[in-house]
Amino acid sequence: MPVRLEDSVWIPPLKTDSGNISVQQAVYQIKIVLLGTGPPIWRRVLVPAEFTLAQLHNVVQAAMGWENDHLHEFHIGGLRFGVRDPSDALMGGPPCINEENARIANVLNKRGPKPKYIYDFGDSWEHALTVEKLLIPEPNIAYPLCTGGKRNCPPEDSGGIPGFYNKLEALADPNHEEYEDIREWMGSFDPEAFSVEAVNQKFRKIFRGSHKTKPARVTQQRFSMPSPEDVFTLLRAIQTGGERSRKQRQRLRPDEKVPLELSDRERTLILEHTFADEELTKHLRVVPGSGERPIYRFTLDNLDELAEFVAAEANHAKDKKLRKELDHLFERIENVLESHTDQDD
Repeated sequence: MPVRLEDSVWIPPLKTDSGNISVQQAVYQIKIVLLGTGPPIWRRVLVPAEFTLAQLHNVVQAAMGWENDHLHEFHIGGLRFGVRDPSDALMGGPPCINEENARIANVLNKRGPKPKYIYDFGDSWEHALTVEKLLIPEPNIAYPLCTGGKRNCPPEDSGGIPGFYNKLEALADPNHEEYEDIREWMGSFDPEAFSVEAVNQKFRKIFRGSHKTKPARVTQQRFSMPSPEDVFTLLRAIQTGGERSRKQRQRLRPDEKVPLELSDRERTLILEHTFADEELTKHLRVVPGSGERPIYRFTLDNLDELAEFVAAEANHAKDKKLRKELDHLFERIENVLESHTDQDD
């Protein structure tokens, strides 16, 4: 029997907040966070599970405010998805799977390392994609839909995270030597500006309201057959790594917390050098007693949020020693995250 791409990635049944439906019929609530930004630049979108990664690319572009002038890729579970490039084989790297042949329902789930969307390989804008929940589609609602977000997207070609924050710093200081040049280049850029309605207007223009849904049913679209190379790559990755990674991760009950041991210096890094809010840091302010190990407990969601704040500070820290310390702390937190899962296999 021929192998279909839909069958080559095993995703366990997932329950929605409103009842039980198949994953393929659901609407995914996805949070998009531009990594390295502090306070975070983020969006929350609702996307039909039937969408391909090629369509999700258009959703991310419109939601964030990018202009689609550069190359992009998705990194999911050790695999690369994007526009296939024949030169991949010549370069010796892992092949890029055609994003038009990968449905969201087959490749995005709440287990394991967080998927990433990378835009512009020069500036390297990395976005974390978090599947927050699955929802039953509401009648007469056009999807995709933006439901929230904060702060303006950086201008294209602004030099990645360091370049963007350097420009904001110069723009805020009329005495800065580059103030006039940057003001002319960025115009009336407002870093706090964001409009949900403006994003949804873009969605309506791009997708033409063609994904209005009926209850518990999503309109099916034409879906091209994947190439043999795509199927082989997915199967090989699953056979060699997927089963092993599932067994290695510790399963957690809902709201169960995981331990994170922090040195005094690491506590100071979080408390004094990040924008992490009080809800995340309040228990870090309690100094362990004599002879007690400095272990702090977080839910996976809170630990994931803490990692984003640490990464944000590391990416635009000017002091090399501080940046190295924050990078090391971020890697430790990520290792804890990747060794646990809040979904049953």
